[in-house]
Amino acid sequence: MLYGVFASGTGLCYVGQTQEAGRRLRDLPVGESHHLANTVPPEVWERVVVIRWPLLLPEAPAAERSEVETMGPEVCGLALEHALQVATAPPLNSRRRRTSGDWQPRNLAQSRSRGAVHAQRIPELARLTLTAWQALATARAPESSAVVADGVGRVVFPAVLHELPGSCGAPPRAPGHAS
Repeated sequence: MLYGVFASGTGLCYVGQTQEAGRRLRDLPVGESHHLANTVPPEVWERVVVIRWPLLLPEAPAAERSEVETMGPEVCGLALEHALQVATAPPLNSRRRRTSGDWQPRNLAQSRSRGAVHAQRIPELARLTLTAWQALATARAPESSAVVADGVGRVVFPAVLHELPGSCGAPPRAPGHAS
């Protein structure tokens, strides 16, 4: 699964991938084993996009499906993460923090990582993933829900969770106020 976090005033700030979607998405906002929540507090997250890329495989050419089978889901996830990072250039992926605390730019297109090397083997699957990503990344938050889902992914609007009636973030009712 691929995921990305958009922050208020910044837009897309981070793209990642995981083989443990349930654990990662649950732990991500609290910073469990991840730097993102420490760098960009969850309170400013505008949306979180999630793509279940294996659901796109039937649309990919047979040769690429064979490549995915050969490389396995972990490496394919890294390859799609790399391709998405190159296409979208999120700031937290496009630079690294130095020990001095300042940021050093990274040229993702020149990376020789496992993901970068294997991304070249699945260009159509990467295109399908980017198309699905763009559709969810531009979705508008519905009035009655914090989630928009389609066949391959979803986008969650954390701020909407605080606004929905009955949610933990709903403003308190005045004493004696009838529902």
